[in-house]
Amino acid sequence: MKLIAYKTFNYNCQNIVPASRTREWMDKTPGSFAYHCLPLVMANSLGWFVTNSVPCEMEWDGTEAPAGLKIWATEELTEAEKHFLPTSHFGSGVVTFHPEFMFWTEEKISIITKGPANLPKHGIVSLEGVIETDWLPYPFTMNWKMTAKGTKVRFERGEPIAQIIPWPADLISSIEPEILSMETNPELFAKYEDYRKKRTVFNEKFKYDGSKRQKYYVRGEDSMGNRYPENHQTDWKTKPFVSKI
Repeated sequence: MKLIAYKTFNYNCQNIVPASRTREWMDKTPGSFAYHCLPLVMANSLGWFVTNSVPCEMEWDGTEAPAGLKIWATEELTEAEKHFLPTSHFGSGVVTFHPEFMFWTEEKISIITKGPANLPKHGIVSLEGVIETDWLPYPFTMNWKMTAKGTKVRFERGEPIAQIIPWPADLISSIEPEILSMETNPELFAKYEDYRKKRTVFNEKFKYDGSKRQKYYVRGEDSMGNRYPENHQTDWKTKPFVSKI
């Protein structure tokens, strides 16, 4: 499947890189505890980061007018970089970044655009969107919402400002969701009960020892020892964008 990022300007300001598995706050947890949660790590590294090229700060006064949000560069910028300084376009404390790229996907593939997963930032939160990139002939913006007035927020050079994830456009509408009692699936219920009992014993035994892990999910197996290698992933093996310019 093809995913193309067309450069909208002949500048080399921003970059697109595979999303990183690591987070600074996760590094600082005792014994890097947070990395034992494989779903967290997989979300971290899903898709690609669009990185920031303009180191800047911003502050919001809490009002709805666009003028209530001030944004300024924190170092001298080139003329090209000035073009990508984020703006207060929508008001209401919304910070608008202008990615240098216009994305194209194959038919019925959209792109989810969001902030970097599991990377909280004080005073601001990323806004998410689903973009129909299989027909869109113009770029989209990446927006963040200030959450506290009088709080300065800083974006460094090279910091991710967006995480992009291709998504099948017709997937949700094709799903027929149901809620059932687990007793209607005896095999699944037996596996669940075995896990629940073993997990209860494990949690009680190692209540005060955070170094112990069962790691069923990490190994791709259930509590009975059944393994599911055909369905289990521990890495996305994301390919970098290759420049053809």
